[in-house]
Amino acid sequence: MAQGVFVGLAGFDITYYQNDFPEENQKSKTNNYQTFIGGPAGNAAITYAILGGRATLVTCLGDSPIADAIKIELSEVYQVEVIDLAVGSNVLPSISSVLVHTEKATRTIWSGQQQFFVPEQQGYTDWITGASFCFSDCNLPEVTIECLKQASQLNNKIVLDLGSWKPHFTDCLPLANEVIASVHCRPPAGELVPLLQKLKINKIATTDGEKATCWFDQSHLEQGVIMPPMVTAVDTLAAGDVLSGAYCFYRFNEGLSFVDALEKATIVASESVKFIGPREGVYKIANHI
Repeated sequence: MAQGVFVGLAGFDITYYQNDFPEENQKSKTNNYQTFIGGPAGNAAITYAILGGRATLVTCLGDSPIADAIKIELSEVYQVEVIDLAVGSNVLPSISSVLVHTEKATRTIWSGQQQFFVPEQQGYTDWITGASFCFSDCNLPEVTIECLKQASQLNNKIVLDLGSWKPHFTDCLPLANEVIASVHCRPPAGELVPLLQKLKINKIATTDGEKATCWFDQSHLEQGVIMPPMVTAVDTLAAGDVLSGAYCFYRFNEGLSFVDALEKATIVASESVKFIGPREGVYKIANHI
């Protein structure tokens, strides 16, 4: 069982399933709502653990009752080891309200994220040493950059999951070996893939929801596309995070090639959107249902 270190955002999602948006200064009510642990790194770590890997999540949660509940669920339900760099802080973790349109399977997200103070850390190597890889969503720059630098010094494989472009990506990208990015990740100047290729990142994939995933393998001078299976989507929340966690599992725990791991991960992500919430489809894959 390969150990993976996941660095980045974890939080709490309150998800409402209904077909109507409330008008301004109006209320909207549904009896169909759920709560989930959220955040790209949190969802990826959980996916990796459900499939059979050993996950350590390095994040900022703090000491609030909500943060305590998140840590208990991560540890006791999913067996994810949590390294909370915000212990001693009462700042709330990331909390999102998510409206899933049940007819369209689209989601709209209101996200709250407060700033944690993270003291200078000397112990990243304690968690990274012995890991097969280090994954990051790059959402906590005060944690991510130093952690990735130490992982690079230890010759760990570094996988980055890139959502919308953020200025500190320029500090993270030179440290990466493999990148999975949304097509919506657009640098302020130029295109993303040529930028990543210029930085000599050998394995690159760009995802676009139910559309084709494009991949580029510079080490073999190859490129291609992967078409996700045709499914009826019920809830697309965290599908990209699920793909990233599944990719890490098949790439590093199962030892598959870059393209084979992407193909397997695409199947897991497609299965996940067939059900409410980001876990049921992953469990079905893990249990061979």
